[in-house]
Amino acid sequence: MDEITVAQMTFEEISPIVPYVIKGRMRVRNTENTIWFGAKLGDEIVGVVSCVLRRSYVYYNSDFVRKEYRKKGIYARLFEERDKFVLTLNRDLIKAKCTPNSLNHYLKNGFVATAKGRSLTPVERRI
Repeated sequence: MDEITVAQMTFEEISPIVPYVIKGRMRVRNTENTIWFGAKLGDEIVGVVSCVLRRSYVYYNSDFVRKEYRKKGIYARLFEERDKFVLTLNRDLIKAKCTPNSLNHYLKNGFVATAKGRSLTPVERRI
């Protein structure tokens, strides 16, 4: 298997994965305040995460790795790359809404559930 590269990317660069994200019943929103990170295997985008810069906090969004590439550490690398970027910002709070698939990873990374949702659980972490 080729090496996976993880880096900050433009929406245009990550756009080939959007149909997979939508098929996974997730939404993709690109705003001027959205920063994207992609995982690339060769020329193929296999995973993506984003963060949205809000006035007083950062919102983690669009966490997705294609099914056939899961359980290979790709999501952990994307999460770490996004975290490194966010630490350079002047914000002290990160918020997210987690699916059952992502909740444990967020909790292991210092996030705390702030409520109990039916399908999405809101979490946050002070930095």
